[in-house]
Amino acid sequence: MVRRYKSLVSPFSKFTQVLPLTHSLGFSSSLREKSMATPSVQEVLPPVLDSTSEPPPLFDGTTRLYTYYQCPFAQRVWITRNYKGLQDEIKLVPIDLQNRPAWYKEKVYPENKVPALEHNNKIIGESLDLIKYVDSHFKGPALLPEILIPVSDGAFDHLETALHKFSDGPFFLGQFSLVDIAYAPFIERFEIFLQDVWKYDLKAGRPTLAAWIEEINKIDAYKQTKCDPKQLIELYKARFLVSGVEIRSTIGVYEVLPPSLDSTSQPPPLFDGTTRLYINYQCPFAQRVWITRNYKGLQDKIKLVPIDLQNRPAWYKEKVYPENKVPALEHNNKVLGESLDLIKYVDSHFEGPALYPDDPTKKEFAEKLLSYTNTLNSTVYTSFKGDPVKEAGGAFDHLEAALGKFDDGPFFLGQFSLVDIAYIPFIERFQIFLQDVWKYDITAGRPKLAAWIEEMNKIDAYKQTKCDPKLLIEHYKSRFMVFSKLRTDVISIYIFHFF
Repeated sequence: MVRRYKSLVSPFSKFTQVLPLTHSLGFSSSLREKSMATPSVQEVLPPVLDSTSEPPPLFDGTTRLYTYYQCPFAQRVWITRNYKGLQDEIKLVPIDLQNRPAWYKEKVYPENKVPALEHNNKIIGESLDLIKYVDSHFKGPALLPEILIPVSDGAFDHLETALHKFSDGPFFLGQFSLVDIAYAPFIERFEIFLQDVWKYDLKAGRPTLAAWIEEINKIDAYKQTKCDPKQLIELYKARFLVSGVEIRSTIGVYEVLPPSLDSTSQPPPLFDGTTRLYINYQCPFAQRVWITRNYKGLQDKIKLVPIDLQNRPAWYKEKVYPENKVPALEHNNKVLGESLDLIKYVDSHFEGPALYPDDPTKKEFAEKLLSYTNTLNSTVYTSFKGDPVKEAGGAFDHLEAALGKFDDGPFFLGQFSLVDIAYIPFIERFQIFLQDVWKYDITAGRPKLAAWIEEMNKIDAYKQTKCDPKLLIEHYKSRFMVFSKLRTDVISIYIFHFF
């Protein structure tokens, strides 16, 4: 099985030479002893705010650090704030990045990410800028000398060398500084993850780096911010080690979903050069294109426009898509439709990881599988009106056999592709509904299908689009079970009258 992963050193940012700050930031000889001896302030961490939470009283003179407890970039500023003893002056406001409150983007930080600092009636972002800002604008031990050493992106050997530059302490600049704070959150994560997955000890053969890590772990201001190793490993495995998939940095960006537009809604400014994907959050056909857009990291380039299919706006049919259904893509002053055509179009016309194979054998098999999606859907939906266990089993067996075609990964073509995207919205729904109503487990006796579903559920680009199981069951019961009940009633009446 092929396992791909993206570079683990990419979060490092270059430190370039900076201008002297407005006040003297030289280190005294006793700074380290004095700073390290300062008693730590243990605080009760506030709860995370999500889409249901009310905002704090914004711009009321309180300085707030908007953070996320698992984010290494936010952790940089959190450590700086703690080390300078600013727990009472800078209040933590943790944001749930997977379920962001709408007011955060609208009223606080339009970039809609963390960290961000609310100070003096303005909002400042970017972690490296913020650690310098907090250091220079607040009291506490100075953490930045007048000149920073340049530290470039690179391997751990480069850090080992950099730690030899100054001999007056175990840190990058000798004394503890913002440079250490900038690196610590990432080294923490890399050390844990590399050791767990590859049994790779990044300290081996690097005694100075090992000493630096040991010293960093003595600093309360940092220890109070450390992540949970088990949660980190689980998160990083899901992000970086999806078998046969290269998870890009753009994946895992959770967006605030726009509200659905109904008959009372005004249209967006159509054909203004913006690329728009018209969808419905419950529609499996639209979900195909939504997943493709997410996986290729096109959240900023293709805007979602959700349509209420139960109460469609008239302008959608009149001005956008005469077929009056979703999905539809507005791109280059034209509107395209049909989900299988659209996933190919998005894959070929936009940047991001390619999702269609070049190999002729895989390409031929891909087309056969894409054609079979209609057969699968028709077979299973029809079975809802009869006996799905008997009538739909053959269709799921067909998928089990197809998943054994290639052995270079757990997906239909071995590696993740448009074929997986075409099937998963429907398999998701069939699995939930058949289990709830008929107690039919579609994965029983189908280990490859079970493994495929498990792998699919590790992919953020898909997970962000999944339907609500309760809403799905309710919708499908009202749609399919009414027919079954009517048919049963008719048969009962027939038996009563004629037998």
